[in-house]
Amino acid sequence: MTAIAMPVAVVLAGGRSRRMQGPDKALAMIAGERMIDRVLRRMRPQVAELLLSAPQDYGTGCTAIPDLSDGPAGPMGAIRAVAHALCVRGIEAFVTVPVDAPFVPLDLVDRLTASGPMAMARTQDGWQPVFALWQGPAVLAALTPARCSEKWSLRRLAQELGAAAVDFDGGQALMNVNTPEDLALAQQIAARDACPEQQP
Repeated sequence: MTAIAMPVAVVLAGGRSRRMQGPDKALAMIAGERMIDRVLRRMRPQVAELLLSAPQDYGTGCTAIPDLSDGPAGPMGAIRAVAHALCVRGIEAFVTVPVDAPFVPLDLVDRLTASGPMAMARTQDGWQPVFALWQGPAVLAALTPARCSEKWSLRRLAQELGAAAVDFDGGQALMNVNTPEDLALAQQIAARDACPEQQP
């Protein structure tokens, strides 16, 4: 299948971080940088433009897209708001990644777009719905105002739109930092990767 043109990427940063038992997870420090900055740094070489799905830009300079008042709650509302904002600009394809993925693969976009026009990451643990390639017009056609009250999930939306599965190895690549324990582990991994053992 021919790869589609390089899309934009949207970092999903509008969650409430309830399981973190503390401040916004986007601001959590990993190897000396905020988690949101780490994700943006890893995504920036992969796309033409980076955006945030969030009520603020966290001082990143990226355009922040808030949820629409008439959309569904949670990540579904974010996907719909992003699709609407980008379609207004004539941009159809976009990749989503979560703000709590400090080790997001450096080839994520290439692998998703190679399987497009819509694709979603999958590991041996199952589908990873926040790591996905979407087509805005198709998203909006599915999430009409009349259907926003239905019980939606990103996985259901992907199934309805025929998204292809893109298999990734498990482990840290698609790790989500949802709890203080996850954060401690991510910090350990980042510190280890930053200081590899010296070769004799």
